[in-house]
This record gives sequence, structure tokens and C-alpha cells, in this order.
Amino acid sequence: MRDETRRRLEQQLWWQRAKLAAAGVGVLACIAGGLWATGLDATVETRHVPGVVTAVGPVVGGSTRAIEEGLAVDVKLDDGRMVHVLALKKTDPHVGDHVQVAEHVHGTGRVTYSWK
Repeated sequence: MRDETRRRLEQQLWWQRAKLAAAGVGVLACIAGGLWATGLDATVETRHVPGVVTAVGPVVGGSTRAIEEGLAVDVKLDDGRMVHVLALKKTDPHVGDHVQVAEHVHGTGRVTYSWK
């Protein structure tokens, strides 16, 4: 094999290996970013905020057990925000009740609410 041909062949093989290595590094970076974001969302700060129940209704969708045992409750918080939470029927919420709901602020900035 001539030197020129061998050099071109080695160069092509090197480029193929470099492309494969770059693709592997990219995949690893995406996996690492996903794990980081998942861990960030797992950190939660919980606060209890007061509010007033404005509406109570049945749970829409979900499992049969959730429909049988739960209620969809709308709560107007004292700072003016309106939130929707699920509560068990045995807590017996009524319109006009003063309640406290738990506000969960996740590390990614996502905010969720739950019945206290």
C-alpha cells in the first residue's frame, strides 16, 4: 500500500472514531443534565399559606379510588392567588371555610399545592 493511500485511510478511520467519541460525550452530557434537573426538582421547600375555600366539587379523572375518596377544592389564598387542591372527603371542606394549604416550591421553580 502506498504511503499516501495509507495516510488517507488512517485519517478517515481517525475521523470516524472522533465522531463516535463526540456522539458518546454528547449522550453522556444529556444524561448528566437530566439527572441534575431531576435532582434539582427533588428539593422542595414547603410553606403553609392561609386561604378561604371558594368551591368544592368531585374529582375529575384519575383512579376510581381517587374519585370515591377525594374532592376537588378551589382555595383563594390571602394574597389573592387562586389554587386548586385535592382533599379527602373525610376532611369535609365547605365553601367559606378558612383553611391552610401547603405550598411546595421545587428547586426548578415549579410550585404545587396540597391540602394540609
